[in-house]
Amino acid sequence: MEISVVGINHRSAPVDVRELFALPGESASALLRAIRSECLFDEALVLNTCNRTEVYLVSDEPQACESMLFALLARIKSADAAAHASHFYRHDGLAAVKHLFRVAASLDSQIVGEDQILGQVKEAYRAAVAEQSSSYVLNRLLHRAMRVGKRVRTQTELSRGAASIPQAAVELAHQVFSNLTGKTAMLVGAGKTAQLAACNLIGCGVGRIIVANRTLSNAQAVAAELLQTHGCEQPLAQDAAEPACPMPPTRAALTTHAISLADIPSAISDAHLVICSTGSPDAVLTLESLGPALSRRHHPLLIVDIAVPRDADPRLNGINNVFLYNIDDLNRLVSANIERRRQEIPRADAIVDYEVQTFSRWFDSLEAAPTVKLLQQHFEELRKAEIKRYGHQFSDADSAQLERFAESLCKKILHKPLVFLRAGSGTTPVESKAAADLVRRMFGLDSLDEIKGEDADDDSDNGLEKRQ
Repeated sequence: MEISVVGINHRSAPVDVRELFALPGESASALLRAIRSECLFDEALVLNTCNRTEVYLVSDEPQACESMLFALLARIKSADAAAHASHFYRHDGLAAVKHLFRVAASLDSQIVGEDQILGQVKEAYRAAVAEQSSSYVLNRLLHRAMRVGKRVRTQTELSRGAASIPQAAVELAHQVFSNLTGKTAMLVGAGKTAQLAACNLIGCGVGRIIVANRTLSNAQAVAAELLQTHGCEQPLAQDAAEPACPMPPTRAALTTHAISLADIPSAISDAHLVICSTGSPDAVLTLESLGPALSRRHHPLLIVDIAVPRDADPRLNGINNVFLYNIDDLNRLVSANIERRRQEIPRADAIVDYEVQTFSRWFDSLEAAPTVKLLQQHFEELRKAEIKRYGHQFSDADSAQLERFAESLCKKILHKPLVFLRAGSGTTPVESKAAADLVRRMFGLDSLDEIKGEDADDDSDNGLEKRQ
């Protein structure tokens, strides 16, 4: 029995190939159902994001995984995977385990340290559980992968600091205002960049967002979507980074408002922050149109212009209480953060390597013979401990009888678990390992083996696994 992964990602395949084999939503479920109905693999899980499509498998025939999976993809996606085989990769055994752990830790992401991938791994696991395609091995593997992602996130600086331009714009705003809770932000432009910036702004507590766009209906659509999601609880982009500032302890109700570009001069007096990201060839925020309104303001205004060509007239920076930054300023901030993240990669990789070895020891230990040996050792230690504890209460003549009684009792208690283990060794490899692990956990045998309490403790946050 082997764990394998077959997939493509942003490193192995261009976007047009990734699009051919993307498995969002129902497509992933259809593939998992086909795998179950045809009994091709013991277990399966699909991880699909905008940058990767990967299928994790448990099988007795890892060498045949690719060809069988390619045949299924040809049916479900009507695309010839075999013709694009050079873009796919396959990892088996510990290489597959390490790959998943690096994915969950965001070490394999296009933006190293991005935060959404861990949630996507969790969602892929939920989908596999719902389709009953994830069982004993993948259950434990996925819980361990989520543990790795959490450890890397909390024990390293890999996710700290903005690594994208929209996120950097919000990080800069947080540095200027210290606290964005309740502030009003204006988005000039209603494209994807503006929406990503809005997601980060709401995550930092901004209470009101004004969306300004040349086409008012587009601004209204974006404003309505932001209001409906109320803080972008469902990410607007699958690999969007985490908010660029700490989540506020309380968040006021969000309000949104849509205006046309012509209405900016009358609305800008209410804004604390403006983020510009239109595709206009000419400046949208000019000194002539905004100068009078900005001169009457009493609170600071931060304008972050991430458009190329620039949306904001550089002369606006000369107005008192107006602070203008352009995309070059943000690029410097992003570059510094990315370099900081890059320096954290060895620490994150060390966590991954440790967790791979921990999983490997657990997986290798799940055989009947070593578990039988540990179980017998456990009961022998119990027998000796009880004899030592109560032996002094018996006469020398009765001590031998006590020894025989304790030995006989232990053998009788051991009989059923040993039969259970030996019967399991004649079933499928997955069932055999599941039987061994159940006995190990039931009698606390890991404390006797080289796998110390970490795997035993791991079940504390394995709610899904406990219910399998």
